[in-house]
Amino acid sequence: MTSQSLGKSLPRTPNRLDAIDGSRPMDEQLLAMIVGLTSEVTVMRARLDAAERLLAASGALPGGAIDAFEPDVEAAAQREALRKATLEKVFRPLREAAEAELAAINAPVEETLS
Repeated sequence: MTSQSLGKSLPRTPNRLDAIDGSRPMDEQLLAMIVGLTSEVTVMRARLDAAERLLAASGALPGGAIDAFEPDVEAAAQREALRKATLEKVFRPLREAAEAELAAINAPVEETLS
């Protein structure tokens, strides 16, 4: 059963969450990352499932072929590069928020030492 068969479509972007009392800006960024990634993964898995089922039903791809696939050296290297770039992109806001928080914490210490 798909969301469209239920008469609903999946949202393209997650809705803004209400702030949590006592949370830091970095906490909100982390929560937004988790919600955004979960939404993306859910949509991607549904589309991948549909593609696999359509390919198997048409006979273009035998069942289990995707699970049995072993990439060659070039494909594995390309996947690794894509994985690293994706991780950098996904975690950049969190890293930047942590760096800003650390700088704010260290700023009074550095001013005192000067």
